[in-house]
Amino acid sequence: MATVQDGSPAIRTRSTDIQTMPGNRPGSPANEESVLSKVLDAAFIPVDNAGVTFFRVAFGGLMAAWAWNYLASGRVTRLYVEPSFNFTYYGFDWVAPWPGNGMYLHFFAIMMLSLMIAAGLFYRFAACGFAIAIIYVFLLDRTNYQNHYYLICLFGCLLTLLPLNRNVSVDAWRKPAIATQTTPAWVYWAIRFHVGVPYFFGGIAKLTPDWLLGQPMGMFLSTKTGIPVIGSLVSWQSTGLALSWSGLLFDLLIVPALLWRKTRVVAYVLCIAFHLTNAVLFQIHVFPWFMIVATTIFFDPAWPRRLLTAGQGKKMPEATENFHQGQYQRPRKLILFAVGAYLLFHCVWPLRSRFYGGEPSWDERGHLFSWRMMLRAKEVGLGYAIVDPKTGGVANVDHKQFIDAEQSEKFGRDPELILLMAHFIANRFESEMGRRPQVYAFVLASLNGRKAQLMIDPNVDLATEPRGQFGQRDWVVLLTEPLRREPWNVPVEQWRQYVELPEIEFLKKTSAEPQP
Repeated sequence: MATVQDGSPAIRTRSTDIQTMPGNRPGSPANEESVLSKVLDAAFIPVDNAGVTFFRVAFGGLMAAWAWNYLASGRVTRLYVEPSFNFTYYGFDWVAPWPGNGMYLHFFAIMMLSLMIAAGLFYRFAACGFAIAIIYVFLLDRTNYQNHYYLICLFGCLLTLLPLNRNVSVDAWRKPAIATQTTPAWVYWAIRFHVGVPYFFGGIAKLTPDWLLGQPMGMFLSTKTGIPVIGSLVSWQSTGLALSWSGLLFDLLIVPALLWRKTRVVAYVLCIAFHLTNAVLFQIHVFPWFMIVATTIFFDPAWPRRLLTAGQGKKMPEATENFHQGQYQRPRKLILFAVGAYLLFHCVWPLRSRFYGGEPSWDERGHLFSWRMMLRAKEVGLGYAIVDPKTGGVANVDHKQFIDAEQSEKFGRDPELILLMAHFIANRFESEMGRRPQVYAFVLASLNGRKAQLMIDPNVDLATEPRGQFGQRDWVVLLTEPLRREPWNVPVEQWRQYVELPEIEFLKKTSAEPQP
């Protein structure tokens, strides 16, 4: 007679007897229950929580620094206070910046909540508050979309579910009953999944002809020739091609290399080199530093403790707690179903552009929330014109008067945002004219060094086109220009001399013309 972990007797049976029992055949309910139990048992194995404690402190510290940088650099003022118009996400037009000094107070609150997360002070409250606050900022303006802001929003939500305040925290000091040096294994795997997804799907997204031929990396590097020491090196065409392929291989292989113990240290060193290179060349805000600290989650859970106690001969904490408690038994199928659905969503959603057809770097369908990083260098020249439906009068509209320079530079890349600006113009002039004007856009764009071409049909009244179209948008012109060996280097002001344009119907009655 043997006993299992909870002290109850275990019955020894021969494997032949088990195989002949109907309830234990493959696919039978009993066998499925056994698999589910094993998965849950593995998920709730107690492991050292030093690694996730380090993650909590580092995450909170970095987010506090990010919020302070937004305040100190004036980005809060430029992006959320000065503009009279924000490019909202479809379905979230009701999200608007706080009036007065509200946005400054909001970012100050994010900074304080981040420091509370780092300190483990009222952790659940701080995590929930941070998640709400950061998602609100994320939804304010689509031109400020960054993949790492999306990732931070995911982590903000995830932290509300993770027990990260049980060690080296004010909460554990205030309430010794919650203090522990172990955590369920699923906590690590939840964080690892969210760290691994941007790497892997970032690699999948790079499997495009443009990237494999070295663009737009070559174009990005051509603007970095002034960097000391390496400036002349990055100007070589072969450098862009080499970095494109090395970035692709890094993204696809780094997660397996981090999961395998024998290659983990080398993989992490490469990870540091990769993100430091990005920080120097492309200045992509907090993302490189966040990924450097977040990727440590792939190490053994006890690595911070071993590092701090190296040479002191101290023993590691024994994992004596049993997290696989009775309350997880009944809803285990529901738990696994919910987790499985969540994981499946994050594995399928980034690939949706493959089903849309077209080029996502051109029409932007499926570009966001898909870890499509550094895949497009898109130069745009655009102008708007309104037509009075009663008199036929035409007038150019300077859209830059409503937005700041950064918004103006970014929004023209996305047809959906061009449409949103057209709706804003129509609404604004409707209130002045007493009738809704027609709004037309003249948009030329060059993608990854291609010759410029029309991106929006100039004969379509955008004021009548609905937002959020999931099907084919007839007013978006398909990409037809091929990728060039040498990037097309013509100033925007001269593009119209080289592009064949259709006859613009609304200009037949007037000499006015929208200017890009």
